[in-house]
Amino acid sequence: MGMASFAVAEMGPDERDYDNWLTTLTQASLRLDHLQTVVSELRQLCETDEVVQSRKVMEVLEKHGALSKPARAA
Repeated sequence: MGMASFAVAEMGPDERDYDNWLTTLTQASLRLDHLQTVVSELRQLCETDEVVQSRKVMEVLEKHGALSKPARAA
C-alpha cells in the first residue's frame, strides 16, 4: 500500500470532510481571484475611456475565458 493510500485509510470521515471543504474553498478562492482580475481590468477600461465600446469589453472577457469566441459561419 502506497503512502497516500495509507494516509487516506487512516483518515476518519471528519478528516475527509475537512479535506473536501478545504479543496472546495481553495478552488473558490482561486475563482474569486480570477474574477477580481477581470473586474479590475473592466473598471480600468471604463475609467480610462470616455466611451467604452462593447467590443473592448468583449475582448477583456474573452481574454480571461469568461466568454467563448462566437463560432464563425462556414
